[in-house]
Amino acid sequence: MPTQALSSAKWKEAGKAGFQLLPDVLLKKQSALELSATDLVVLINVTMHWWYAEQRPFPRASVIASRMGVEPRTVQRSMKRLTELGLLRKEIENKGTEREREVCDLSGLVDRLDRLAQTDPDYLARTHAKETAREAAL
Repeated sequence: MPTQALSSAKWKEAGKAGFQLLPDVLLKKQSALELSATDLVVLINVTMHWWYAEQRPFPRASVIASRMGVEPRTVQRSMKRLTELGLLRKEIENKGTEREREVCDLSGLVDRLDRLAQTDPDYLARTHAKETAREAAL
């Protein structure tokens, strides 16, 4: 069943309004990542704009702030903190052209989550189950 259909089956019409894939380990390890509740919501909003691995998101702090019901400065402070934590890096894309824009590189977040996932009990159970099934098939 396609992902959109699964989302609609679970979330009804809300699933048709859009959804994103987000690793559970981000929520499970929020404390280990030193994320405040505000940092987590800002980060989720940034990842909402990241549809393809090769295309970095470029959300505006003012848009995220409006969604959250906070001042843009709150979002800017949170993004600075995410940068200091090494989870997010801002870069200028298409520098010196009319298409110049500031984008968010989330490779730091991806790398941290990758390392944390490898010790997650659910990850270990799933990878062990796959290995066992592969061995049984041989």
